[in-house]
Amino acid sequence: MTKSVVEYLPGLLLCSSLALVVAVVANAISVNFLDPLVIALLVGILYRNVFRSATWHVRGAKFAEKHILELSIVMLGASIFLPEVTSAGLPLFALILTGVVGSMIVAMLVGYWVLNMDGKLVTLIGVSNSICGNAAAAAITPIIGATPTQLATVMGISSVLGATQIILLPLLVPAFGIGDYHYGVVSGMAVYAVSQVYAASATVSATSASVATFVKLCRVVLLAPLAFLAQTIVSIRTSRSQARAEGDTNLKQGIPLNRYLPWFVLGFLLFAILRSLEIIQEDLGDQVRQISRHSFLVAMCAVGMSVDMREIFKVGLKVAIVICSVISYMLVISFFGGNLVL
Repeated sequence: MTKSVVEYLPGLLLCSSLALVVAVVANAISVNFLDPLVIALLVGILYRNVFRSATWHVRGAKFAEKHILELSIVMLGASIFLPEVTSAGLPLFALILTGVVGSMIVAMLVGYWVLNMDGKLVTLIGVSNSICGNAAAAAITPIIGATPTQLATVMGISSVLGATQIILLPLLVPAFGIGDYHYGVVSGMAVYAVSQVYAASATVSATSASVATFVKLCRVVLLAPLAFLAQTIVSIRTSRSQARAEGDTNLKQGIPLNRYLPWFVLGFLLFAILRSLEIIQEDLGDQVRQISRHSFLVAMCAVGMSVDMREIFKVGLKVAIVICSVISYMLVISFFGGNLVL
């Protein structure tokens, strides 16, 4: 037991220290267009490329990459307050749901069918750009078995394209004369990360920022059912492959519940329910969310240490094309559909 702890501890301390530095720097400079998770990822990648021969940290980093990431997803549920979402009204929620589902379809059509990209990579693009950015990509990665390089590619390129929206999206207001509420819906639907949503909307008005943040929260709530759906599809495919390999033609065999709902998804749902029932009060929920943000930074530093930059360059252009397709869809549906929810 002591030997195992000693083997994991150096890597965990390294990732935690790097994450702390990232958190301090991010708070000091307050750069909204660059998510701290992306900075942590880049720090991990930089470490790997500078210290290529180092192996003393590997076991601890692998532990953080998997287990601390999953724990972070659980704690993220404490930020979900379902009564706020239900108060939005059916038209707005229907628009958000249509945007999320449609984004997944657009990503699959363009990425998988047109560009012949890996299905896991396409799924990461669709989930991250339709739900809640980097946190959604990190949450879905262990479910579908995506690689750290695929996660880094999606996060990096999505964040760069999201940053351009902070500059370009406010131009829609004078160009088309849309109101503050309408613009809040558009920016809340189309922009990638939470910090970027606020930056893109707050420059227009406080009303736009409030609406955009709320719309983004509604998208975050859909992470749980989407994770459940992804896990269900993966479980069924795995069971069918195993059945065929074993010569079993009966593919209707039962699948254990934990295959459909891994522990961290169950934990996410539990925390969301406890917060929605106000068993977890708002102040405590905010504290848990802050802890989650830092543990996500630790996990992202670890993920960066497993990234192969050569693989990123191979698929970078295709990933950018798919992301732009998803953003375009979100802009169109929120621009025209936004009129229906006013």
